[in-house]
Amino acid sequence: MHILLSLVAAALVPTSLAYPARDIIAQNSALHERENLCSLNAPPAICEPDSTVTVEETAQRAYQFYRAFVVDGDPRTMFSLIDSAYIQHHPGYSNGPGTIWPLFCSGNKIGNEDSTSWCFDASTNMSYAQYSTTDRWRWVDGCVHEHWDQGETIPTDKCYKLNTTARAI
Repeated sequence: MHILLSLVAAALVPTSLAYPARDIIAQNSALHERENLCSLNAPPAICEPDSTVTVEETAQRAYQFYRAFVVDGDPRTMFSLIDSAYIQHHPGYSNGPGTIWPLFCSGNKIGNEDSTSWCFDASTNMSYAQYSTTDRWRWVDGCVHEHWDQGETIPTDKCYKLNTTARAI
C-alpha cells in the first residue's frame, strides 16, 4: 500500500511542478467564478412540469434549487427548476420567471451552507430557504411553481430527509 501511494505521489509531483503557480491559481479560480448570464434576455431553460416526478425527486430538486439560489449562485440551474407559470406573491413583481431573471442572472451568492438552511415539507410540497429572510416555494410536478417571502418561517419538524447514500445522476 505504501509503495502504491509513493508511486502516485511521485507521478503527481512533476505534473504539478510543470505549471507555474499563477497557472494553477488561474485554473482553480475558474471553478469558483459564477456564471453571469445577464447578456441573455431570458433564462436559457426553464422547468417542464412532469407529473411522474416523485416526492423524493422533488425533495432532491428542492435541495438543488436551494444550492443554486443561495449557496452556489447558479442561475442556469436555478431557472431550470422554475416553471413558465411561476406565480410571484412578492408585492411589486409580476408572475413568470422572466420577471425575476434580472435579479438573479448575474449568479450572485446569497450565503453558504453554514449560515443558511433549507427544508422540503413533503406534506405540503413546499420548500424553504432561510438566509437573511425566509423564502417559501410550492412545487408542482417537479418544478417551482409559486413563491412567498414575507413573514415565512422554516419548519423544524417536517423536513424531508434526503437519501445521502444515493448516487448522483
